[in-house]
Amino acid sequence: MTDARLIDLIEAWGADTNAFPETEREAASRRLAESPETFAAALDNARSVDGLLSGLPEILPSAALTARLVESAPKPARASRNWLAMLPRWPAVGAFASLAIGLVIGLNGIQPAATDSSEDAVDTLVYAALGYDSVSFDQETIE
Repeated sequence: MTDARLIDLIEAWGADTNAFPETEREAASRRLAESPETFAAALDNARSVDGLLSGLPEILPSAALTARLVESAPKPARASRNWLAMLPRWPAVGAFASLAIGLVIGLNGIQPAATDSSEDAVDTLVYAALGYDSVSFDQETIE
């Protein structure tokens, strides 16, 4: 526990270490026991504020104010199990599903574009099959 942290605790929670958060209570008590003179001024200020606060009367809210506060508090939303409650969501789900299906079909149906080299090879084969080939094939001579 640092000195600055202990001073922060004293200023926030007062001079009584029992009012400190439980996680820091023991460490604060040990640090106060080690060097009480370091924290004497902060403890004196905290004791004077504690004394002023303890002299104030406890003010309880009226029953009418309590009732109004309880009535004005937001009510928790009830969980609806009715299928009609989900109806506004269906158009968005349908639009997204059709978009996803169109994207999948579109991406799977795309064929790569033909390149010049593949077109030339196809043209050569077609012309050769139709007899328009410019290359003449010689018959092998029989020896």
